[in-house]
Amino acid sequence: MRWQDYADIILVGVMIYYVLRLLRGTRSGQVLLGLGLVMGAYYLATKFEFLTLRFIIAYFANNLIVVLVVIFASDMRRGLARMARFSFTKANPQLVDAVNEVVRASFFMAEKRIGALIAFERGVTLGEYVEAGAVINGLVSDRLLLALFHTSSPIHDGAVIIQEGRLAAAGCFLPLLPSEDNVSRFFGTRHRAAIGLSRETDALVVVVSEERGLVSLVSDGEVVVMMGAANLRDRLLAKLNLTPKKDRKKAKGGSGAR
Repeated sequence: MRWQDYADIILVGVMIYYVLRLLRGTRSGQVLLGLGLVMGAYYLATKFEFLTLRFIIAYFANNLIVVLVVIFASDMRRGLARMARFSFTKANPQLVDAVNEVVRASFFMAEKRIGALIAFERGVTLGEYVEAGAVINGLVSDRLLLALFHTSSPIHDGAVIIQEGRLAAAGCFLPLLPSEDNVSRFFGTRHRAAIGLSRETDALVVVVSEERGLVSLVSDGEVVVMMGAANLRDRLLAKLNLTPKKDRKKAKGGSGAR
């Protein structure tokens, strides 16, 4: 075997692993398993000469490409969107201030049982959701977030979207997961919207539950309950590739000492 053959096998293995990981826990994963059973039935029909069954499956297979595109459209879009993470764009360091304001507001709202949904844009643009909401384009502050999510606000049920460290829009409606999707009944509408957006894009979504008073961070369709403000802040900074201001000052001081 040539070295190209080994590289080819490794690349195919990585691709299969990535596809299986992408489909894990989704409806498309269950559909893929069903297609595997259909192919198994076709093998048996061919081997034991079940002519009618083989004809039906063969007719279905002729339109398989169209069927796959329709079934896996959302997962294909989600996979292509995640590839944007490998872009060479740098995160805006001003996001650190926005993160601090969001963390403070989130745990205050959790204590007061005020629900909230806050999305951080990363590599994949959230422009279509911003345009459908109430455009603000202002500085992120805990007071502004509290005002937007207060029950007296007419847009408190929607989401807030943060782009490049600024509060781009409020009252935004995010893509909800289908009711038949394989997620826990523990999650309400806000959590389902956060999971839906994180599956469609690479956004980070902070969810405050008004029923349970918990703060969660949603990324890649996974929900993680935050144990405290420091936990949420550290995770947001890490996933946004940011360094706290104090750490940046220390780094500059250390480089100057050298």
